Amino acid sequence: MWRRHSIAARKASWDAAKSKRYSILSKVIQIAAKKWADPKMNPSLDLALQKARYWWVPRDIIDRAILKWSWQLEGEDLQEIFYEWYWPWWVALVIKTLTSNTNRTAQNVKLIMNKYLWTLGQPGSVLWQFTEKGIIITNWKKKIENIKWKEIESILPLNKEEFENEILETSASDFIIEDWVVVIYTSKQDFSETKKQIENLNYNIQEADIQYIPNNEVSISDIEKEWLDNLISTLEDDEDIDQVYYNLKE
Repeated sequence: MWRRHSIAARKASWDAAKSKRYSILSKVIQIAAKKWADPKMNPSLDLALQKARYWWVPRDIIDRAILKWSWQLEGEDLQEIFYEWYWPWWVALVIKTLTSNTNRTAQNVKLIMNKYLWTLGQPGSVLWQFTEKGIIITNWKKKIENIKWKEIESILPLNKEEFENEILETSASDFIIEDWVVVIYTSKQDFSETKKQIENLNYNIQEADIQYIPNNEVSISDIEKEWLDNLISTLEDDEDIDQVYYNLKE
């Protein structure tokens, strides 16, 4: 009885998170498309469409976003707004929002942050502590063989030694291997090239994005971390919040 309820609860939670991610990615596509509607000429739009594919966003959601950016469907006037906050324990937090109603979003964010006793910073007062970097996640490698005139593709588990040798030939700046998953870091400028290099080495790209990475990290107590985890969970439930970045040492 408990197990069935637990599985159902987890599924409901996953469905809600998936639905929100689809909505956010639709907004990301619309905002990126304002610059140029052709992904071949617009790296931001190309990345947005790739992110949608990584998250298995249904084609009809992508198509609706495309129609909205081409004005064939009525769309929202979306904006990308950042909010920067300080906590007493030297924790810095940046909230990235995608919204068509800045007053509503600002009010919702301030209501949550004030409840958790954070202080609102001026634009740039927190963001300088972070650097935009490319993040590429891979978990296995493809092997393609020609057998009896047929191209056969198989999946190989990650070979850590082989990967470490191959990654040195790319423009990646750093990487971390955790439980057979690799997180690769690049500069923002080298992101696209590094991603191509990883793909050319036949590694499966599970996810790729440009994110704000803290320049320095701080440590806090377990109780304070639990308080922060609850805050971040509350923020991530808001439909207008895309990403939450912070400088906490994991």
